[in-house]
Amino acid sequence: MLFLTGDAEVLKQEYVKELCMKVKAKRMRIEIEEKEMAFNLLTQSSFFLDNVLLDIVDFDDWKKDEQRKLLQLAESSNITAVVRTQEAIKAKNVATFFVPKPWEQEKWLTYIAERLRKHGISASRSIVEMIFERVGPNDELLEKEIEKLACVSNRPDEKLVRELIVSHAKADLEEFCFVVSTKRFKEAHAILKSILSHTEAVVVVSTIIRHFLDLYKLVLFADRRSSYSWPVVKQLAESLGLGLGKTAKFLGFSFKGEEKTLNHVVAYDVEKLEKILERLYWLDLTVKSSPTPNLLLHNFLFDLKQILGDEGK
Repeated sequence: MLFLTGDAEVLKQEYVKELCMKVKAKRMRIEIEEKEMAFNLLTQSSFFLDNVLLDIVDFDDWKKDEQRKLLQLAESSNITAVVRTQEAIKAKNVATFFVPKPWEQEKWLTYIAERLRKHGISASRSIVEMIFERVGPNDELLEKEIEKLACVSNRPDEKLVRELIVSHAKADLEEFCFVVSTKRFKEAHAILKSILSHTEAVVVVSTIIRHFLDLYKLVLFADRRSSYSWPVVKQLAESLGLGLGKTAKFLGFSFKGEEKTLNHVVAYDVEKLEKILERLYWLDLTVKSSPTPNLLLHNFLFDLKQILGDEGK
């Protein structure tokens, strides 16, 4: 039995595949729904199962009694079991794989460059930085995007990266900002917690500031209406230099069959937005030097709910 510990899921996956090739074993991926099959296989003693390797991929999600049962069976079985876990394990056979912390950008750039080389891709530092900017510190998402690149070119340029690689980090932040400005605060706290696990607080704050500055611009210049036609949405987006999709969301525009969204121009006024932007100004100043920047961001959501009165949910 072998334990693979740490948070680098891609490196664990790669290790298991290489191990199977080395020992000429057939890999059987075991997820929590297939635990009974794992128990049955481990209780069998058969010459035909000697070349099988059980890859237990989500061991941390198993119940404690199920974990104990699997470990006991694996100890006495002639089948090799590889157990993936993020917990520290004291055992004879342990291999540990870690990825950098979310804020360790230079280490992530080194990691991405190594993964690109692994897939036969030659890339400049600017390409590596662009990939990290668009995907963020998530090894599994990065691997999928790098695999996509490898299918198209072994020397990608910036144009190809922009066209091919989904901007995961930006999409998450934009979704969060609209959850905040549509006053879904309970949901906002949960999303913020997730985002802060891989994005620095200063980046989140600057994105929120841009979001409310864009809204402030729109509230100042747009006619206050209960609804807006598509030509009006386009005209406002072009004249104010805002993204078309973002402007449509702000104005509560939705195509037929789509869920209706909050009309921000009706929901907000200049006075409220100036209070919010003032609060964001102080947040931007303090979050850079605070030992608890994440807490400051969550406190901002509570402050925003107070500014909006009873409207926030």
